[in-house]
Amino acid sequence: MQWLTRLTTVFGIVALVASVGWSQTTAPGAATQAQAGLVDLLTPSDLATRGAEQLEKAKASASGSSGVTLAKYPGHYTMITARAKSGGAEVHAHYSDFLIVVDGGGTELTGGTVVDPKEGENGETRGSRLEGATAHALHKGDILHITAGTPHQAIEGPGQTITIFVIKVEKPAVEGSVAAK
Repeated sequence: MQWLTRLTTVFGIVALVASVGWSQTTAPGAATQAQAGLVDLLTPSDLATRGAEQLEKAKASASGSSGVTLAKYPGHYTMITARAKSGGAEVHAHYSDFLIVVDGGGTELTGGTVVDPKEGENGETRGSRLEGATAHALHKGDILHITAGTPHQAIEGPGQTITIFVIKVEKPAVEGSVAAK
């Protein structure tokens, strides 16, 4: 139950962060889905069921991972992802991640340098691994916040799997910046 309390706290934080972004980027009088009262409820049972589906796909996948977007909103979206193998390094220029561990465990590396970086679309960078990163052991109920622009990499040991509810929050455009134009 403690992880449910943490999840509720994270939703509150995300709502606050997103509302600040919306107030800066939404034209006066424009209605967003959230302002119109769109509410989604995901119970632990919902997350467990959807997570189990993704974990089965991850186990069957050559990459060892699978994920699906659950819902999109102005300024953020939610996903459920599962991993049965370690992944490569990644950097999201435009999105911060809130990772909430639904089941299993593993290690998330953050910071350091991306080895063999390859620039992708929408500010995404991928690489083979991280060097000089900090390791964060993750367990069911843990919440890890990764700010946009921070290199990170999921590490799964032999026999380990992890299922994560992800909230991806768009980095607000700054007035006068290239991103705002």
